[in-house]
Amino acid sequence: MENYNSSEKKETYEISLAEIFRIFKRGLWKMLLAAFVLGLVAFTYFNYFVPKTYTARVKLYVETSASAKENSYSALSDYNYATALVNTYVEMLSTNNFYSKLSENLDEKYTAKELSKIVQFKNESDDQQNQTEVFSSIVTANSPTEAKVIADSVADTAPGVIASLKNDDTELKIVDSATVPTEPSSPKVLRNTVLAAAAGFFLMLIYVFIRELIDNKIKYSAELTQINDIPILSAVPDFGSERFLLSNNTETDVTESGV
Repeated sequence: MENYNSSEKKETYEISLAEIFRIFKRGLWKMLLAAFVLGLVAFTYFNYFVPKTYTARVKLYVETSASAKENSYSALSDYNYATALVNTYVEMLSTNNFYSKLSENLDEKYTAKELSKIVQFKNESDDQQNQTEVFSSIVTANSPTEAKVIADSVADTAPGVIASLKNDDTELKIVDSATVPTEPSSPKVLRNTVLAAAAGFFLMLIYVFIRELIDNKIKYSAELTQINDIPILSAVPDFGSERFLLSNNTETDVTESGV
């Protein structure tokens, strides 16, 4: 009967908040070490081994004649007129025809297929609440000067391509020319380092708590009292690991002795 009660108490024993705090405090140095190591690895990898890319941006504006606006307004509302027109231009420039002409202007340094991956067009209305007739060309390259050169070529090529495909009712103008990027757009070294450090910290936190949960050793004399209702008069501590050499496994000899 006594053995049954002892076994039942072992099964219902739960970790208290104080014990959770002790586990966290005891494993804090491991968590900080894991965060430091993983953060250092991420910083080294993204800063020295991942190729950096730079982004240059050109803003273009779709200008229409008064007659074109009047005709368009009869079919479209004031609200969606600009968006419809800009979306058309974005699709017209995101074609092999445009990238081929851009390749010619760059002395065929890049193929049309390569330029289609480097140069992207974006409707600025997607990030704004109000509709606008402005859209952007976003150029990504391996060097800041190359990104600027390609962006300038886009600004020179795009109006001619639009003029050859559309009638004289519309015109494409440059609102904001490209500038030389001062810092890489990718990879985000600081962000990736912080995320890696946080991941290392929480992974080690999970490991420490799981390790404690599956460990059947008695860490403190109070635990033995809770399990067996036997008061502890004295104990022999393990000074190296700061734990009492006790076990709640019935097959293991208990090294704590009472006086």
